[in-house]
Amino acid sequence: MGPMRKSEAGETGQAHALLNAAEELFTERGFYGTSVSDITERAGTSVGALYYHFASKNGVYHALWSRYMDAQSARTREAVALLRDAGVSDGRRLFLAGTRAYLTSAWQHSGLVRMVSDGDAPAGFAGVARRFSQQWARQNTKLLQVSDPLADRALSSIVTGSIGGVAREVADCETAEDAEALIAKTIEIYGTLLGLRPVPSNGLFAPEPVSAEPVSAEPVSAEPVNAEPVDASRAVADGDGPR
Repeated sequence: MGPMRKSEAGETGQAHALLNAAEELFTERGFYGTSVSDITERAGTSVGALYYHFASKNGVYHALWSRYMDAQSARTREAVALLRDAGVSDGRRLFLAGTRAYLTSAWQHSGLVRMVSDGDAPAGFAGVARRFSQQWARQNTKLLQVSDPLADRALSSIVTGSIGGVAREVADCETAEDAEALIAKTIEIYGTLLGLRPVPSNGLFAPEPVSAEPVSAEPVSAEPVNAEPVDASRAVADGDGPR
């Protein structure tokens, strides 16, 4: 990653303007179709300011991605915290809440998501994105704890590995309504995969109820096998008794 200066400790007004301009231009023209002077002109700053804050155009791209992912992390943590405050402890439901927040944010930054997903990025960026995915997978594994550790890893890999593709599809939606419908269907599918069922009253998910019925639903008769009365004295006399 290219070195960053002032923006490492928090965006200054100039750095913020440069990142906003870069996101617009990268979305419109692509990373390689945008020059440093394009960014500074739209941001209303100087070329020197860009190099001071980010060292290079590559540094701008990395800082822009870091800002996006920091915002994503904050949104997902907030969504999870809200459910926890409401008394929800099931990691699967917490995961779904965080995933919904993540995908909603992907729609709000659809241009950036499309650009990154399509590989319109500086050299070496794939490694940065891969490290984030690995970190995300580890976090999900902690939430998706079931009785079998192997199942934990498998479920985490399946859902985490597919989220990026879903985010790309969400970013391609033409309207907010289409994006929300796709997100809702994704959450429904993930919920089913995780063994949850929707609760009609609130749209959340709950574990499948465990049946209280016995294995055999047929009633067990209280009658003896032989319902005819037995003459105990005759049975003993005939030797049909305990020995």
